[in-house]
Amino acid sequence: MKITYKIAAFFLACVTILGCKRYDEDYKKYLNNHEVTYPGLAGKAIFHPGNLRAALVWHPSPDPSITTYKITWNNGTDSLIVNATSHSPADSITAIIPNLKEYVYSFRLIARDNAGNSSVGQDINNVRVYGAAYQAALLNRPFNAAAPYQVNDDNSVRLFFNRADSLNVSTTIKYTNTAGAETTVELSPDSTGITIKDLKLKTAPQFRSSYKPTADAIDAFNAPAYDDFPTVYGIAVCDKSLFKAYNLPTDIPSAYGWETYYLWDNKTGEPGFHTPGTSMPQWFTFDMGQSASLAKMKVWQRMSGLYNYGNPKRFEVYGSNSPAADGSYGSWTKLASFTSVKPSGQPTGQNTQADADFAAAGEPFNFPPNTGDFRYIRIKVLETWGGTNYLHLCELTMYKVDK
Repeated sequence: MKITYKIAAFFLACVTILGCKRYDEDYKKYLNNHEVTYPGLAGKAIFHPGNLRAALVWHPSPDPSITTYKITWNNGTDSLIVNATSHSPADSITAIIPNLKEYVYSFRLIARDNAGNSSVGQDINNVRVYGAAYQAALLNRPFNAAAPYQVNDDNSVRLFFNRADSLNVSTTIKYTNTAGAETTVELSPDSTGITIKDLKLKTAPQFRSSYKPTADAIDAFNAPAYDDFPTVYGIAVCDKSLFKAYNLPTDIPSAYGWETYYLWDNKTGEPGFHTPGTSMPQWFTFDMGQSASLAKMKVWQRMSGLYNYGNPKRFEVYGSNSPAADGSYGSWTKLASFTSVKPSGQPTGQNTQADADFAAAGEPFNFPPNTGDFRYIRIKVLETWGGTNYLHLCELTMYKVDK
């Protein structure tokens, strides 16, 4: 019986040995007896969004056999071939993918050599492409509604805007120049104002802002339409020959022979107007002899006490067409609050030549737009440069909106 089992086992082993065949090289018939070569991968790949397009950027593979890169998207149904212009990882290769939709894409980057071998590839995901929907939501950078513009003595105009959004790249300002031609200038995002030397007065500029959806985007988008800037009016000097004092019961009187009428005698030196020492605030009133919408005023301080003593530092300006006889404020409209500025910023008692030159030219103060027409003006001084209980100044010039 044991012999029978041994004989059966022997024959089974023989059959097994004879039935075995080597398969360790069978894979070669699927590769046409060639080895598989995978070209080296490209370096780090990034993207930059654009307007219905995207830019893909990568560092080239150092593999010298690579001749092209193939980019695929939409599950491989779309592709683009890019030549390998460098094999230095320190360089970069950029491919612009056009004709895309406003969508989030995934791209695959495949390196290929001159023998037709392809790398395993690498994915570039979450590539957002922008278009009309993004553009439709853009708003123009707002102008400064409280003080939209300033007309300078040379008739140049400075337009003022609010701070720009972090993604704003420019604001185009379209205006009519003094020759009647349409002109454009660009306001940079890091500036809140722009000076135009040839803007035709009594016209309204227009403006449109452009933005990038991300800081590294390859395209900028304009807001859908231009917005209107307020009409820019010129300014004219109010006729000082019509000015006269208009003393009311609560007004501060003059002192030391420095009278109110010296403020409009067209002389910027001493004497001027001086008040007695009482307390602050102090105010005085005058009649311009004409109704006007004030645009600007200039104040000449007492130069012998430059940025010191009773020269006004903080003050308010009020307007009225029918002042109350008792001198109360019920019939007055506050037009503006102003603070005098010392160019050097030096402490009181320390002045530079720039300070003296600025004061000698008359310090300008601009009124907000649309203050209304008023004939009577009240100036209320809240604080002087020297912290005194009196005030003094030498000359005033009032400018009106020239409509």
